[in-house]
Amino acid sequence: MQIRRRRARTRAVQPKGWRLTQRIDESPAVETRASRILLGFFPRGCTAIRLRGFCAVRCLSVMAVSTLLVVVVAVGAFFAALARGPIASDWLAPKIVEALDDLYSHRYQFGLSSVAIASTDHGLTFTVNGLAVKDGERTVLAAPRAQLSVDPRSLLIGRLTPRRLDVLDLELRLEVLPNGVVAISAPGADPVAIPLDAPPPQSEPTAEPQAASAAAAPVPSLRQAAGALRAVMNFIVDPESPVAAIDKIGVSNARLVIDDRTLDKTIVYDDLALSFDRIVGARRLRLGATGPSGHVGAEVEAKGAMGERRSLDARLRGLSMEEVALAAGARTLPFDTDAPLSLDLHFALAGDGRVVEASGKFSVGEGFFRLEEPDAEPFMLQELSISGRWDMERRLLAIEPVEIRTGVARLTFKGALTPPAEGAGIVALSFDLVRPGVFLPERHGEAPLAIESAGLTATLDLVAKRYKVERVFLDGPEVHATASVEVDGAQPDGTHLKYAIRATQTPIRSVLRIWPTQVAAPTRMWMDEHIAAGVMRSGTLTADLDQQAMIAGRYERPPPDAALRGDFDLDNATLVDAVPGLWPINGMNGHIALTGRTVSFVASSGVMESAPGRKLAITEGVFRAPSLGPDPAPAWIELKLVGGVEAVADILSLKSVAPAASLPMDANQLKGQIEGKLRIDFELGLSAKEEHTRITVDAETTNLSMERFIGKERLEGAALRLISDREGLRVTGAGRVFGAPVTLDLRRAAGEKGQAQAQLSLSLDDAARQRAGYGFNGVSGVVGVQVQTKLPIEDSESQFEIDFSKAALDHPLPGVTKAPGKPGRASFTLVKRPDGSALEQLQAEAGPQQFAGVVELARDGALRSAKLTQAKLSPGDDMRLEATRSGEGLKLVVRGANIDARPLLRYLTQPSTEPAAAAAAGKPPTSDDFDLDLKSPIVTGHGKQILSNVDLRFERRGGKPRQLSLTGNFGREPFAAMLTRHPSGAPQIDLSTSDGGAFLSFLDLYHRMESGALSATLLLNPGRSDGTMRIQDFYLQNEPAIRQLVMQGAARVDDKGAAHFDPDSVKFARVQAAFTWANGRLNLRDAVMSGTDIGLTVDGYIDMARDRIDVSGSFVPAYGLNNLVSNIPVIGLMLAGGQHEGVFAVSFRVSGAFSAPVLTVNPLSVIAPGLLRKVFGVIDGTGTGRLPESAPAPR
Repeated sequence: MQIRRRRARTRAVQPKGWRLTQRIDESPAVETRASRILLGFFPRGCTAIRLRGFCAVRCLSVMAVSTLLVVVVAVGAFFAALARGPIASDWLAPKIVEALDDLYSHRYQFGLSSVAIASTDHGLTFTVNGLAVKDGERTVLAAPRAQLSVDPRSLLIGRLTPRRLDVLDLELRLEVLPNGVVAISAPGADPVAIPLDAPPPQSEPTAEPQAASAAAAPVPSLRQAAGALRAVMNFIVDPESPVAAIDKIGVSNARLVIDDRTLDKTIVYDDLALSFDRIVGARRLRLGATGPSGHVGAEVEAKGAMGERRSLDARLRGLSMEEVALAAGARTLPFDTDAPLSLDLHFALAGDGRVVEASGKFSVGEGFFRLEEPDAEPFMLQELSISGRWDMERRLLAIEPVEIRTGVARLTFKGALTPPAEGAGIVALSFDLVRPGVFLPERHGEAPLAIESAGLTATLDLVAKRYKVERVFLDGPEVHATASVEVDGAQPDGTHLKYAIRATQTPIRSVLRIWPTQVAAPTRMWMDEHIAAGVMRSGTLTADLDQQAMIAGRYERPPPDAALRGDFDLDNATLVDAVPGLWPINGMNGHIALTGRTVSFVASSGVMESAPGRKLAITEGVFRAPSLGPDPAPAWIELKLVGGVEAVADILSLKSVAPAASLPMDANQLKGQIEGKLRIDFELGLSAKEEHTRITVDAETTNLSMERFIGKERLEGAALRLISDREGLRVTGAGRVFGAPVTLDLRRAAGEKGQAQAQLSLSLDDAARQRAGYGFNGVSGVVGVQVQTKLPIEDSESQFEIDFSKAALDHPLPGVTKAPGKPGRASFTLVKRPDGSALEQLQAEAGPQQFAGVVELARDGALRSAKLTQAKLSPGDDMRLEATRSGEGLKLVVRGANIDARPLLRYLTQPSTEPAAAAAAGKPPTSDDFDLDLKSPIVTGHGKQILSNVDLRFERRGGKPRQLSLTGNFGREPFAAMLTRHPSGAPQIDLSTSDGGAFLSFLDLYHRMESGALSATLLLNPGRSDGTMRIQDFYLQNEPAIRQLVMQGAARVDDKGAAHFDPDSVKFARVQAAFTWANGRLNLRDAVMSGTDIGLTVDGYIDMARDRIDVSGSFVPAYGLNNLVSNIPVIGLMLAGGQHEGVFAVSFRVSGAFSAPVLTVNPLSVIAPGLLRKVFGVIDGTGTGRLPESAPAPR
């Protein structure tokens, strides 16, 4: 088994033919057959010769077989060694170098470091290490490894003829330097610097600059292009070409590094493979690599032979624009895209070298596309393909079709490019739309924009560097636009760009959809952002930009003012966000005018609606941006408005406007009409700041109303002037609130936010005060109120100034009175608190009456507490008051050093209107429960009477007194009042003092009494008080009525002239009377006043509320004697007229004004005793004691 395997291995390594040698050596019949053959050549007689010839043949055969065996063994050993790995063969290096020198006609010097023979897919191959190629002293190529395949047939004759050369593991570096030089280098090779923009050398200087320029940049002609194509094809297919002798030249597993230092970017291509093969009837070049954009491939195939029809086909796939730019020697491109590129070219030459076919197709795949302009918007490119062919008959390049598929457009064009004539430099270009196209919607809600026809005609003067698009047009149902463009590169100051764009009867949104974003970018951007709808009746945009202006545009700087001009007439346009957040202005007709650095929009009509029903008609409108150079750029808008004030309030409440001119109230509370001007100065640009926005308003309102102007009350029918400018906000005018007129003066300084300071002046009559909830009893007439507050009032402190000069005060507070026309005022600060409000810094005065302190109110306006540090009812008062509400009652604490009680007494003597008013309203009387604690060393009353050391405690509950305790002194005489209970359960006040004259004078009841022990009881019934009074031992001083009665009655002296008594000081022993007090009226019944000398009887009433008196009675002189008869039954009545009268008496009556009473005496009554006197009194009215009909007697 081992022997068999060894034989098998031997057979596997033996070269072809070894079996033939083996058969010759091993066959036993070989020798016999050879002898017979050899003997056949000689005659039978020549045996010796035959034997010798046989031996020679045998020897030759053995030698041949032996040689062949050696060769076979050697070849077998060679292939056996080759199977184990490459065989070092450095001795072949000179032969390989010689063969390469012969192949390239000794144009280059080749060098090898080592050579090895290896078996590859291509057969027997020489592996070369350290391959170096030099051109003179410069190393062109230095590769670490290479493979060289040779012609096997040439090896049989001992010659090396290379047929295939593959360079392996080559790394090539390409550096684009900042100075515009491309340096190519490889490890071990000298770098090569290639200037990208180096001008061709000029052999002879020219005198004329234009001629030199033309010579420096000749225009390539068709003949030159055809010559270049023939040169390329001859290089590929010519047998004498340097590449024709080799079947294949290739580069494998290479690496290319491109270091672009102009862009600070490095591009690496791995797995670079290049092959140049010769196949049957053709030559093929393939290139492939893996770069940043993926796999890149190219293939060029040339067919045909010299003198025959030749063709060249080129295909490039997966190229990126960066790679194209690098191959073209361009540092940068005016656009950027990540779309893959592909190119197909086909050329054919006739046998005589004429170009008979030329066609190609350039395709761009899916990706984004963006011009290198700051204002150019990128768009998605789905497909772009351009196909063209050379038309021999018309001698032009027919371009058909041009398919454009982007995210916003679907267009198909056909066109033609006419090359320049021989010696000329003008290229003609034209395109026309093949079939209707469409611009797709860019925004939600937009409809496709149909294009029915479109075209372009242009001429490109390559010699003069002037490129002109005579006409570009687009036409469709919604677009009618034309344009022309000219680029002049021959100007002394650089390239100039001119263009003119015209549109008629085209919707504005359609214009913006076809308007390139980089053309007049600021204008287009403003119109795109702010004009949402409308029709451009006519529009023209022209520009003449020099190179500096175009460079400025790249840095987003506007061109010179005269370089750009635009005029657009708009119909039914919609302007949005003229100010950030401003509502759309619809139905605008106007004109837009713009230059390089300005833009303006003048409108003649428009309507803005901030909310349903809140409309503003714009009769005039202007927008201007006078300087678009700086960032931010100033701009302003001015509108003349007529409409609802609610819409203007909405504008001033915008986020972008409010910091400059916000209203201090809720816009939803305003209604009315306004007419005026609104101007808004603001900034445009990336650096614009809202705080630099300035608002100017000058408007007048009519029929303005505002809800919750003061509390829940609304302002109505106001006519206001509203001004808002750099000085701040000012509102002045008049309206009505609470049904009364009010003037308003509102101000807020510039820069302030939120609430505004307002001054309100109101004139409140009785009805207005009642409506406002301030209908206080005791106040009548017109009250002027001036309020300084921040609006809204409910949220801030308010300063109140109240003018009572036109009002009458009749005890709104006990003791406070003032006649109309007399000065009176009050001021306080209304401070809102969480649990109510407070009247702080209260100051009030009306003549001598003054109050100062703090009053706190509950949420419902009820008094919660008060602290008056000063309370004066009269000039000499020194009094302090504290009031605190406890539950349903009010506790009053009054302390004073000197209190004038006269105002309070006048208040107490007036009738109370509360029960009558409550009864009229069908409600029970309302009266606060309170506790009064008053202490004062001096309390002054009427008649200069002083009640000293006063201590008063009073308690009322449910409108009824519950407790009364009053003590004091009239001089040294004590005074006391106390609340007790009548047997009926009704409250009763008991009064007592030893100086009844002082007490009556203190109360302003009677001022001519001196001393007297007084005691009285007062029964307190609902609505009235009944009582009795008794005074003993008192004097009446200087009483005119007594004097007159005495004069009418009897002589005051006896026969000797001695005075019976002094009428100016009459002593009485007693007075007693029953009385009723109700509504300020005192009714007297059975009043008797008597002494030893005089007696009186009185019946009637004194109405202090109406200042009326009507009392009547009898004056009895010599009372002690004259009255004796009156005590006798029947006789006393007949002679004296009653128990307390006398036989002789004088009937009298006091009537008229209480402040100026009139005494009436019946002189006949002196001589008429008893009943007769009563009869006379009925006749003359002095003795009836009747009451006026207007004043019914109390029950």
